[in-house]
Amino acid sequence: MDDEQRRAFDNLILLCLPHAEEIDLPRLVDRYPVHVLEGWKSVQLRDAPTEPVNISEDMVERAVVLSMDFRGAVIDLGGKAATAPGAGGSGGGAIGPGARGGDGGPGGNHYVYTFEADQLPESIEVEVGLPGRGGVDGMPGEASGNMRLGGLVMPGAGREAHSPPPKAIAEAVTTSIPSAVLANHVEINGLSYLSGAGWGAYDMGELPGPFSAALHVLVDVVWADLEPGTEMPIEVIAELITPSKTATVSKKISGTIKVTEPNGFDRLPLAFHLTGTLHDLGLHVLEVSCNTGARLGQYLDVRIKPPTAEPSE
Repeated sequence: MDDEQRRAFDNLILLCLPHAEEIDLPRLVDRYPVHVLEGWKSVQLRDAPTEPVNISEDMVERAVVLSMDFRGAVIDLGGKAATAPGAGGSGGGAIGPGARGGDGGPGGNHYVYTFEADQLPESIEVEVGLPGRGGVDGMPGEASGNMRLGGLVMPGAGREAHSPPPKAIAEAVTTSIPSAVLANHVEINGLSYLSGAGWGAYDMGELPGPFSAALHVLVDVVWADLEPGTEMPIEVIAELITPSKTATVSKKISGTIKVTEPNGFDRLPLAFHLTGTLHDLGLHVLEVSCNTGARLGQYLDVRIKPPTAEPSE
C-alpha cells in the first residue's frame, strides 16, 4: 500500500495507543486478523455520536503532529535521568537519516550520610544491583537491580519509586492489596472484566523474548476521621522481578478515592498493560506495592515451550 491508501478512511480504525502498537506486532498477526479489526470498526461506526464531538484546538494540533510522516525527519531523543545515587543516566536515541542522539540523562543524586562511631554496627550489608539488559522486538529492556546499603534501598535505574502520601492521609488510611491477577485482557467499566486470567506460568519460544500481559489489581482502602470531599491519592507500582533481581517490568499507575463520609471503605480497581523483555527462565516475582505500604507478591514461572511434534505419516 502507498501512503494515500494507508491514510484512506477505509484503512482507518481508532484505537488506544497500547493496542494500536499491539495489533501491528508481527508475532500477533493471527490474534488480530483483518475481519476482527473490521468488526471493531463497524461497532465504532454504529455507536458513533450523531453530533460532532467538541474537540479542543490543542487536541487537534496534537492529532495532526502524531499523524505526520517522520521518515525523512531528524529527531533527537534525550536520555532519561538516573534515580539511584551516583548512577549514570541513560544515553539518548536518534531516528532518521543523519540523526544525532540526544543528550544522555543526568546522573543520580549525590547523598552524604554522617554517623557517630557508637551508631555504626559491626558490619553493613551492601548489595550492588545488577545492570539491566536490552529489549527485543521493540519491547522495553530490563531495569537494573536495586542497590542496598544496610536498610537503605536505592531504586535501580529505570525503576519506579513511590511518592509518599500526605501525612494526614497516611495516618488516617489503611490499605491492602487483596488481588493482583495477570490476564490476556482486562477491562474496568464499573465492574472488572477479565479474560484468560490466573496465569501461573509464561511460555516462551526462545530467550530473550517479549513479554506482554494485562494486570488487574484491587486496592482496598479503609479510612477514619477524614473530612468529606478529601481526595486520597493512591499510587501502585507493579514490577516483574527476575531471578537476578532486575526488573523486566516496572510500571506505576495512580488513582484517587474521594471521601464521601468521615469513616468508610472503598475498593479501587486498576488495570496495567505490562510489556518488557524476558531473559531468564525460572521463577519471577510479580510484586505489587502501594504508596501507603500495602504489598502483594506472587510467582510467575517462565518456561521454554517445547516445540509441537510433527504429525507422523
